[in-house]
Amino acid sequence: MIISQFYVLFERIFVTLQANSLTMSKMNKAIALLMVLAAVLLVACEQPHTKRQDSPADSLINSAYQVRNYDSIVAVANRCQQEGTLSDLKAYYWRGYAYSRQRKMRMAEMEWKNAMAQNVKTDEDLDYYAHSANRLAGLLYLETEYGEAIQVAQKAIDLLREKHHTANNDYSNLLTFVGCCELKLSRPDDAADKFAQAWEQYRNTTKASRNIDSHTSAIVGIVTIVDAYLQTSHYDEAYTWTARMDSLLEQCRQLPGVRNEYIDKQWARICLYRASALEGQGNKTEAAQAYQQAMQTEYAKTNDGKIEAVHYLMTAHRWSEAADNYNAMNEQIGKYGFKLTTDFIYTYLVPKFFANAQAHRKDSALAMAIEIYHALDSAFVWKKRDDAAELAAIYETQQKDMELIEQRKDLSEQRFTMIHITFILIILGFCLFIYFHKRSDSRLETAYKHLERVKVRAEESSRMKSDFIQQISHEIRTPLNILSGFTQLITTPGTEYDEATLSDMRRQITVNTERIAGLVNKMLELSEAKNQSARERNDKVPALQIAAEAINASDISEAGHLTFDMKATPEAEQATLQTNLQAAVRALTLILDNARKFTAPAESLQHEKNNDHQQKVVLRMSVAAGRLFFSVEDTGIGIPHKEAERIFDEFVQLDEYYDGTGIGLTVARSLARSIGGDITLDTAYIGGSRFVMTLPIS
Repeated sequence: MIISQFYVLFERIFVTLQANSLTMSKMNKAIALLMVLAAVLLVACEQPHTKRQDSPADSLINSAYQVRNYDSIVAVANRCQQEGTLSDLKAYYWRGYAYSRQRKMRMAEMEWKNAMAQNVKTDEDLDYYAHSANRLAGLLYLETEYGEAIQVAQKAIDLLREKHHTANNDYSNLLTFVGCCELKLSRPDDAADKFAQAWEQYRNTTKASRNIDSHTSAIVGIVTIVDAYLQTSHYDEAYTWTARMDSLLEQCRQLPGVRNEYIDKQWARICLYRASALEGQGNKTEAAQAYQQAMQTEYAKTNDGKIEAVHYLMTAHRWSEAADNYNAMNEQIGKYGFKLTTDFIYTYLVPKFFANAQAHRKDSALAMAIEIYHALDSAFVWKKRDDAAELAAIYETQQKDMELIEQRKDLSEQRFTMIHITFILIILGFCLFIYFHKRSDSRLETAYKHLERVKVRAEESSRMKSDFIQQISHEIRTPLNILSGFTQLITTPGTEYDEATLSDMRRQITVNTERIAGLVNKMLELSEAKNQSARERNDKVPALQIAAEAINASDISEAGHLTFDMKATPEAEQATLQTNLQAAVRALTLILDNARKFTAPAESLQHEKNNDHQQKVVLRMSVAAGRLFFSVEDTGIGIPHKEAERIFDEFVQLDEYYDGTGIGLTVARSLARSIGGDITLDTAYIGGSRFVMTLPIS
């Protein structure tokens, strides 16, 4: 019975995730997304590079590339760039490529951005510019930075069109990435246009070259498109694109030298994608038939194939089969050397737990819950260590760039000194020397100031991320330690407890479960708020209903350490809004939660009512200029005027002695702005804090 209660506890955590828009369907799709994007980047990494090896530098880099010696690629690029035998653009590209294969993604991103900042003078420069843009856009898409990915890709697309350099895989992939990002940003029509352009490019490329590389690259592009449609539940479009993938695969079958294993793998994927699309359309029978076709392939019998099949199985609620397929994961971890990061935990271990839970395999689900607990603890430590190491490496790279600038400056000065000695009697030569010398100094000073700003931003980012990781680790580890302790107590053989003790255990388990669920919900709210700039406003509700639901959700009227009051003008009492009820209520709830929290001393563990120092919170409602104003006033610790905007930034906490993650106000403002409103701090208010949320009435 006790084990059953512990199982129910973890199941409630993930049911809570479902209730907050992270449905298990999305978990399944996250698995497919990660695998497909990994395949996209892998294939992109293996695309034929520009075959220009006229210089010793190119030969050295190509030799290191062939044996996958990424440290050698970095070393050769650094040395040859300093010697001037390798252009800056190519050096940045190759370093970014090497760092990406070493999973140093922030360093790779920095190098490819530097490559795109260079001047494109030759066809070779244009090739490496396209390579860098393709990889950078793919990396940003993988990191869900959709807006920035679109900017990078569109800039490259425009340049390649201007230079008439579009008959290549990089250009096709850039169109695909833009379409995927637009689809993720809820712009399906724009995405469809980009995908149509990419399809035309893939067809032209495969017709022109008729080789295996062009077909495999096109197939990977179609896989990316199909997966993006499945991720966003556009099942009709996903099914249509599987037919296009099938046509490309049929062409590929006719090519000499194509491996049967490759054809078998891609046919299995087509069947699995069709099964998922048909299941999403409600055609369960046809979906099952497509899945059976996939199961007849050799790839479906491999561990990779079993993991890919999980998407359909969990979508079709075939939990036992999904749980069985997940048993292949341990071998895959050893095969590919996966690291137990937080992304890996939520992409693989959490769905594995859910599959076992839904299959009623309580022992397996309990084992997975304990494994998740230990993995999370290790993941936060690794994350902090890796971030620190990567930031240090970035700073070292910047120092090397400064040394390179200094060396180039010295070389320039030597050149000008020789010119000055040679043409000392010529006034024009002397003037030119002064001019170029000053310009070089100005550029050096500008570059130095830029690097100083980058250094400051890097240090601040490192500090904020370290603080956030520590806070999250504390927020999750504390309740999980409590749950682990109770688990050990209640599973000890021969131990009995009285009813009072068992009641206290149940209360502690419930409280700490809700604490973990609340933290996960806030993180999900932050992610959703960042990715959704506008929400539909289809709810016509009275203003008093928004206030009443927010008060109930926050329980502020029941707080023992304060008195709460609500005051509304007659116009506000009669006002009706055309808005999004859920977003409006949640935003106001977060403001009330903030007032409740900061009207109590940080060191207080329980807020007991104290008549001598009673705190107060007032919610005022009024109407002006066609907008409804919700003002939340408290008598708490207050906020300095200079921090009026900073408190809305992510992970900012002005008082470290209060519990929390520093994302509540960020989420609240994002929600309010997504429905046409805003949240501000009234800096003229004294005696505490006053937050004002405004919403348009219509």
